[in-house]
Amino acid sequence: MKINFNALNIKLALTGLFLSYQAVGVSAQEDTLENADSSFKAPLVTESLLLDISHGSQTIIVGERGHILKATNNSPEIDDFKQIIAPTRTTLTAVYNLGQNVWAVGHDATIIRSTDSGNSWELVQTFPELDRPLLDVYFFDENEGIAIGAYGLFYRTLDGGMNWQQESHPSVLSEDDKEYLDSIKDDEAFYLEELSFISPHFNQLNFANGQLYLAGEAGLVAVSSDRGNNWERLDIDYFGSFFAINVLPSNEVMVAGLRGNMFVQSNDDWRKINTCVTTSLNSIEIDGSNAHLFGNNGVILKVSLNQLNSSELQSTSIDGCRRHVSVSQTKTDFSDPIADGIPTGSHLLTVTASGLKQVVAN
Repeated sequence: MKINFNALNIKLALTGLFLSYQAVGVSAQEDTLENADSSFKAPLVTESLLLDISHGSQTIIVGERGHILKATNNSPEIDDFKQIIAPTRTTLTAVYNLGQNVWAVGHDATIIRSTDSGNSWELVQTFPELDRPLLDVYFFDENEGIAIGAYGLFYRTLDGGMNWQQESHPSVLSEDDKEYLDSIKDDEAFYLEELSFISPHFNQLNFANGQLYLAGEAGLVAVSSDRGNNWERLDIDYFGSFFAINVLPSNEVMVAGLRGNMFVQSNDDWRKINTCVTTSLNSIEIDGSNAHLFGNNGVILKVSLNQLNSSELQSTSIDGCRRHVSVSQTKTDFSDPIADGIPTGSHLLTVTASGLKQVVAN
């Protein structure tokens, strides 16, 4: 089965049958020698498919077949990571850490957690029969957190991640979809079935200044002022998928996604930022006065936030495309999809479809 990473969120592209076994450097026969309830101790784990990185009091990376990597110092390079065995072989798509508490989510609505800074883990939830991935996780404090995923998958915990309750949020749907659901609400079973299929993929969360933001499929950008219990869908003239969302130091919201599309919200209006790339953008990381965007085909963009906030957005011609001067492209020597990255000194440490890669920051 061929996957077009250019047209899909890399995390969603792995849903179902697709797994990058070649990147792990071991055979499926070798894998069966391990405990089926735990991840495989991979000799080339730093070259396996990796999907998210959390950088806080510790740096932790997750990826395919339950791979978890933890750095031995707080300014890590590739050789500073060691593998931690996880209680699952399910592909893990996102990780979040808060003090000594760490949570990771993945396919089959799987949730695992650690209370000792990621040194040991326990399986909290998994639903293979559901066959839907969770794609992001966020905790407001050590007790309350939410996990989101495909087809409107949404779970909340109030006890540190030991127990999770599923929620539905039809308020984030388009007006047409809400009108359709209202027309069938008298048939509760049919209503819930349709809601589970009509709901868009929830791709990424971000929290800032008491506001929780959600980015997803079909132009979905929503905001909540009560930790995701109620949502307001923000009006944006774009109907492609958003895979990344972040809040800038200026309190403006930046979203990015399919085919290099990037928008910034300012005074309730959305400005389209010309990037001159046509590959999907998967994450946005803020580093001082710059934002780094990581995408497929080895694309890394750097956005100067000082120039971005100027009253006049100037542009320059790049191979016939008018790119805003606040946007520059960092050169990479690979074309793998990049799921995420963090700045580490003069380098960017990225997690990609073929493992960890360091890139010199422009």
